Parts: sequence; C-alpha cells; structure tokens
Amino acid sequence: MGDRLVRWLYGLPNLLGIVLALIGIGLYLGGAISGWLVPLIVVGLYLLGAVATPKPRGLDGLAATGDDLNADQLTAALAKIVSQSQQRLPSELAAKVVAIQATILDILPKVNASTIDRRDLFALERTVTDYLPQTLDNYLTLPRAYAKTHTVENGKTPEQLLGDQLDLIEEKMQEISDAVAKDDVTKLLAQGRFLEDRFGKNSELALPASASAPKS
Repeated sequence: MGDRLVRWLYGLPNLLGIVLALIGIGLYLGGAISGWLVPLIVVGLYLLGAVATPKPRGLDGLAATGDDLNADQLTAALAKIVSQSQQRLPSELAAKVVAIQATILDILPKVNASTIDRRDLFALERTVTDYLPQTLDNYLTLPRAYAKTHTVENGKTPEQLLGDQLDLIEEKMQEISDAVAKDDVTKLLAQGRFLEDRFGKNSELALPASASAPKS
C-alpha cells in the first residue's frame, strides 16, 4: 500500500491534478473566484487532472501467444518491441533492447537446422513473446519520475533494475548463440571426417596416383 501511494505521488495524474488545484488557488487569490465554492473548485480541478490524465501504459499490440511462432513472426514481434523501446525508453536502455534483437536475429536462421537443447529454443521464443515484453511492461507502467529516482531494491531505481534485467536476457541469448555456433562447429568437424573417409588418401574412393597425376 505504501509503495502504491508513493507511485501515485510520483505519477503524472497526481502532478497534473496538483497543478490544476494550484491554478484554482491562484484564481482565488487573484479574486477571480470567491466564497464557499472555492474549495469545491480547487478539489474539482485536482480530480479533473487526476482522472483525465492517461496513466502509463505498456507495450502496444504485443500480446503473448501459446502457438509456435515461425522466424518471420518472431522477427516482426522483435521489430515492434525495438520500435516502441526507442520511442519510450532512455537511450541506454533502448540500446540494450537493440542488442538483444541483434543476437536473436543472428540465431533465428539457424534454429531449424540446430540440434541444441529444445529448452534453449523454447527460451528463445518465450523471450520474444513473453519475457522481454513483460520486463519492459513492468517498467513502462511505472511513473517516469518514480522509475528514474525512487530506490526500490538494493539501492537501485526501477530504471537501473531494468538495465540489469535486460543484461540478463542478453546474456542468456548469447549463451544460446554460443550453443548454436558450437553445434555448427561440431557439424563442420563431422562433415570433415565424413569427407576424409570418403575422399581421403586411404579411402577406397580415392583416385589412383597415376589417374590423378596431370598429363604432360
């Protein structure tokens, strides 16, 4: 309850309500209004600002889905997340979202051919459809002044906590990227052994020396 009250005090509806109430008081002091209606006018102006001001909202049009998504759908969802992040997040946090996007886009073309743990691929998809949007929503629905200045955990503000959480997501995506790269190297080495078995010097498919020598 205490934290909710603090968030309300930091919020734009409360701040705009206070500004309108102060205007009402100014009208009274200036003689524009008087009498028993003054308190009602001041309170009414505050409520007008508090009720009419839109509250912070989360990301638009990015509801999670339980269906498997293909690479194109995940790419489109990421593009929406990045677009809104660049419009609504501080530049350093938006840059972290862009870095996450870049890592995921590097992984997606290799997903179908990869033999890495299916749990990693599930985490990749859920990051786009759930984990990343929800993390950003938790921040974006806070009053801006509260998110930037109010300490909530370990002496950190919500803005700093979001930065830490985005770093964790990027770290996990990098782990998946490394796993995919390691899988590619394993396949490359296996293909090399296959080719050596088939076409190497000791292979029954190798050409005789006389046949392989160039004619003069």
